[in-house]
Amino acid sequence: MGDDSIHEERKEVKTNRALFISFEGIDGSGKSTQVQMLYHYLLNSGHVAHLFREPGGTAISEKIRSILLDKANTEMTPTTEVLLYYASRNQLMTEKVLPALSRGEIVLMDRFVDSSFAYQGVGRGLGKRPLNFLTKFATGGKKPELTVLVDLPLETAEDRLSNKTLDRFESESRAFKERVRQGYLYLAKREPDRYLVLDGRLPPEEIFGVIKKRMNQLLGISD
Repeated sequence: MGDDSIHEERKEVKTNRALFISFEGIDGSGKSTQVQMLYHYLLNSGHVAHLFREPGGTAISEKIRSILLDKANTEMTPTTEVLLYYASRNQLMTEKVLPALSRGEIVLMDRFVDSSFAYQGVGRGLGKRPLNFLTKFATGGKKPELTVLVDLPLETAEDRLSNKTLDRFESESRAFKERVRQGYLYLAKREPDRYLVLDGRLPPEEIFGVIKKRMNQLLGISD
């Protein structure tokens, strides 16, 4: 689940309403492009916004990220994998996310717990029960107010990754990736009020227009 580095920035406070927003999707879906667009839109609008990626976002979490994405780690078991993800997540939540939310700021996440349910719970076959426990233990059960799922057929996603050096997850089998995609769609059906499912085949500007509209609704801003 690799993405480019994300740097945190700040601007003057425009609202004191804390918001926690996550972006999800299979590799190649375009979710990172969309979360970056929303991040810069919020900054340019004068909001205090933070953008973090998973795994990563802190010095410790970035070290864990390098282990998780290294293709050389072929012997890693699914249990080790998921525990590393939650270790990285707990560090990020404790060090960065929860303090920002307590200050009434906006936090955007490029992946959060839904990635673990899709990739490890469904993709690796670990199931929901151990992940439910880990989620409560590592995050206190904190959920985003909104989760944007940029959905994309596997063939299109793989075409987008064809000229990229692939990490351990991007190099996985087509069967694994399809299980992950179906895992996301299952989660979205279970929580339709939290999820915003968008067609990743649409032009990025069109996708962002829908995201911007929903974000403004959360902020109480009329278009």
